[in-house]
Amino acid sequence: MQVDIRGVETVLTKEVKDYAREKVEKFSKYGIDIIGVDLALEEDHNRTEDRAGVAKVLVKIPGKDIAVKGEGKNVFAAIDEMERKASRELRETKKRLSPKRFSKSKDAARRLFRRS
Repeated sequence: MQVDIRGVETVLTKEVKDYAREKVEKFSKYGIDIIGVDLALEEDHNRTEDRAGVAKVLVKIPGKDIAVKGEGKNVFAAIDEMERKASRELRETKKRLSPKRFSKSKDAARRLFRRS
């Protein structure tokens, strides 16, 4: 999985990059083939105090990509919110992509109890 972290009109410190990389690497635990992750972090001091940090992520997977935006008091809080939202989306995508759990057993039961 290729991870690209960049700051939009913001200089990123090593701590912010390490924290963001740690959160993004958690996405691999969902068992979905992730091609790459693009993460854009920005701090906008002109916005309200509780929404000054913004984290936007694009998770590239085969088929439909997942785009999520998280906002918070600072960049760290925005990364946390982004990780929560992206994890929820990845769980839903995994459910949608996984095969039906009982599809084979239902077909076998239908054949067994089929009326002749």
